[in-house]
Amino acid sequence: MSRRLDQLPRDLGDFGRELALLRREVDELRARQSNLSAADGMLPPLNSDQATWPQTMSASYVTISSSSHVAKGPQLRLTLTTAVGSGTTGNIRVMINGVQWGPTTAAGTPFDYTGPHGIASGAEYTLAVEAQRTGGANSVAAQVRLIRAIY
Repeated sequence: MSRRLDQLPRDLGDFGRELALLRREVDELRARQSNLSAADGMLPPLNSDQATWPQTMSASYVTISSSSHVAKGPQLRLTLTTAVGSGTTGNIRVMINGVQWGPTTAAGTPFDYTGPHGIASGAEYTLAVEAQRTGGANSVAAQVRLIRAIY
């Protein structure tokens, strides 16, 4: 790219604004295309037997599964498959470092959310899946299907 002399930045503030604009443009381009990094967005094959999934019968939210991660991108995508026993209702929510991330989902419906996680790049964080039974006598369960950094 070439510029005329009168189009060059005149002070550090101009450089900062131009750099911020370029960063936004790069982030928008990255968001439009898939990141196919080998370690990104992969989990081993998971058990399809819902009776063995992390679950609870508690009427209050309890952590049914958790894991530690290192923040790679500014956003995260997480998908869960959720289930409830016959005649039972419940909710599933996801916590990042103790703060709810994404919507509360009715158990028995899929959770698929992408959004900013607010963790500095390179910092470690804890992701926890919490569940509660709101009615009935059976358990509420959830199985993580995908965890993916979004750049």
